[in-house]
Amino acid sequence: MLSLPNAAAIEAALLQPLSAELAKILAARLQHMEAQGLADLTHIVVIEAEDSDAEVEQAIGWSPLYHPIDGTRYDDSEFHPYWAWLNDLGGWYEIIEPVGNDGFAYILLIKHGESAFAAMCREALQCAF
Repeated sequence: MLSLPNAAAIEAALLQPLSAELAKILAARLQHMEAQGLADLTHIVVIEAEDSDAEVEQAIGWSPLYHPIDGTRYDDSEFHPYWAWLNDLGGWYEIIEPVGNDGFAYILLIKHGESAFAAMCREALQCAF
């Protein structure tokens, strides 16, 4: 998992060995953040199959697998998607969750695969909830 809390962290990550696909997504998000004046108001988290729910929660204080209001978990039949934005980028899912009114947002990039995070995104995009 990569936790990139600001533009400097994203720039540093882009200097590390990343897949071409992930590097392209991060570079595009960084360019957009800078153009919108949100470079230090965006926290990107890269979640891959081996990353656990606990690790994500430790990094950012919450997990997309849990509904923030009623506490239901993704694998519960009562769970409903709540994010402001969910998109399939082809190889990666993107969840955007703004916090407050100052422009701050989390962007979660979730690798396609067999993780609970990826399954949740797949189902949400298919309106299976």
